[in-house]
Amino acid sequence: MLENLVDTLIKKVREEVITDPNMQDIPLAYLATRDIPESVKHFLDQEVELWIRDEEEKFGSSDRFDYDMPEVRILIDQIFDNLKQNARFDQNKFNQLIERAIKLEMNYLIEPHLTLSQFIFKDSQVVSTMEVYDTLKYFFKYGYYRDAISEYFNAKYMREISREQFHQLIAQIDENAFKENLFETTLKTIKTITSFMSEAVSADVQTIELDVLLHAFQDRNLEKYTKLMEELKAKDQSELSLADLETVLREESIEVLTEPVPEVEEAVTEDAPVEEEILQMEEIEDIEDSKPVVEVTEIEVGEIKPEEIVEEEEEEEEEEVVAAAAPAKSDTKGNIADDMAAFVASQIQSDKPLEDLNAIVVGRTRKKIIKKLFNKKENEFFSFVNIVNEQSAWKDASVIIDNAFYERGINPYSKEAIIFSDLIYIRFFPKDRYVGDQVN
Repeated sequence: MLENLVDTLIKKVREEVITDPNMQDIPLAYLATRDIPESVKHFLDQEVELWIRDEEEKFGSSDRFDYDMPEVRILIDQIFDNLKQNARFDQNKFNQLIERAIKLEMNYLIEPHLTLSQFIFKDSQVVSTMEVYDTLKYFFKYGYYRDAISEYFNAKYMREISREQFHQLIAQIDENAFKENLFETTLKTIKTITSFMSEAVSADVQTIELDVLLHAFQDRNLEKYTKLMEELKAKDQSELSLADLETVLREESIEVLTEPVPEVEEAVTEDAPVEEEILQMEEIEDIEDSKPVVEVTEIEVGEIKPEEIVEEEEEEEEEEVVAAAAPAKSDTKGNIADDMAAFVASQIQSDKPLEDLNAIVVGRTRKKIIKKLFNKKENEFFSFVNIVNEQSAWKDASVIIDNAFYERGINPYSKEAIIFSDLIYIRFFPKDRYVGDQVN
């Protein structure tokens, strides 16, 4: 179901944006005027910010000129403000980014802990707090994460944080967010998820899959509700109406409140990098856009020692690879919007037989993918490639990729995972080729 929702939303965005078959470039300012999800606009805006940052770095490495002079910085800032207002995406880049934006938003709404960790840390074990700040700008739902993390970093004067520390920090943020009113906060969380689904289908969603709920509750360590969903699945139930869900959650919450609370001695872990009760949060009025007051207590985070940082192996210089991302295919139904979508799709598809993936993933890139994604097991790589080669549609291949990454514990936002996905896409849309990043 979720894959269909993503495809539907991608199609809607493309139809709303690409109103002229001859449109080659898509201005950022134009996107802001279109009726597309705010999360997509936000994602594209952040991508342009990254472009600006890359360009800005060129102005800071001169021995001849002082670019930090206040009057010079003012002019430079004006230049980049104008550049941003006139930033443009070609259709290939636009196709790539809207799919990633929608999938990122969906993953974040359902599993924020996992998604934030993967998207922030990618292949690293330690990142700077500035990197965390920059990455959090991609997300504007569940604003209490951003606010609480910022308050915590500021209070502790932290310059970097490890993956493990981040896991503990975000887990405690949710613990404090949900403990005041577990039932109400959970309902608001589900409402945020179903709002995304409703936006995709342009209608109010009345049911939700148990698998979605199970992932959402597991990610937030809501053990009571997780167990409840597992019990319902064991009875061969696959989904719940929102009304029934509210009823079962309310009944479970009442049972929890009436259970006797046993006396338990506090367990103290001497070397815990983050102590309990890091953050105290007031009751959240609206989980989607509220800004709860956060009190940061005195804690010991534990220094990040050099030996704790996983050193990356020295990598060989890699060949350039072509990369692209997949737009959704549109079925024509006779109306103008669908005819337009079909025309655009025809510009990126090929009438030739699908190419063997073994001929696309080659050289050092192939070796790196086998090493990083398949634990150096060539037979597993070949088995996966054979399965994908049997597919005739990108949509089916995309599901296979997502499932394989999930089962193997692969971070879908890592460099190798993105490049591998993009190379597979080329098999289905060879006209959408463009030179992408190298695997370093």
